[in-house]
Amino acid sequence: MYKYDLHIHTAEGDIVANVSGAEIVKKYKEIGYDGVVITDHYFSSFYKWFKDDINLDDKTSIIDRYLRGYYSALNEAEKIGFTVLCGAEVRFDGTPNDYLVYGLNPEDFYNLPLLNRLKNVEELSNVLPDSALIVQAHPFRDQMTVCTPNHVFGIEGYNAGTPKFRNEMAKSFAKFYNKPILSGTDFHCSPNFALGGITTDKKINNNKDFIEVLKSGNYSIIETFEKQWWQYENP
Repeated sequence: MYKYDLHIHTAEGDIVANVSGAEIVKKYKEIGYDGVVITDHYFSSFYKWFKDDINLDDKTSIIDRYLRGYYSALNEAEKIGFTVLCGAEVRFDGTPNDYLVYGLNPEDFYNLPLLNRLKNVEELSNVLPDSALIVQAHPFRDQMTVCTPNHVFGIEGYNAGTPKFRNEMAKSFAKFYNKPILSGTDFHCSPNFALGGITTDKKINNNKDFIEVLKSGNYSIIETFEKQWWQYENP
């Protein structure tokens, strides 16, 4: 079976994260995973965190900076035989909910509008390529608002940064609406590697493979409640 983590933040893309994309790849390879999806935060705080590195009037400058963590991971992955895919965790300005976007290539980010400036998930769905999928991340954390998931593919039913009972609520929510359930570590800091993701008997080499696996349901989610990193934070 192959193992992939679907929710990863890099030090290059998040001031709270403390491990570079390259080091993440090395560690995940070492502990037996076959790939990761880099899902750095795509929200208004990004512009504040890295204001000295970007021209706010130049979308190319913003996206170049946004993709830095992905390329750090990809460059290392190509050396050691590991799959790295490009994703995002999007939050619309002035709203609390987070949405994981899968199936995008780096060039898509340059062609799309700035995603955090869209109004809602329906607008996001309308601008994404047909091959992309949207998954609501950790929908029952504090401050999240419960929205009927009409425009999402699936629900993150296990998130290693979320208490177990809230993950169980997310899974019940997904089942009620007949939405696929996914899992991710929501990795930010060492040593909290490899606490979530999926296993599948299909090797994922690219976005096409990844989307086919998700749509087919040919996967099982990874859950490691005994090591969840939320226990070191406020639930």
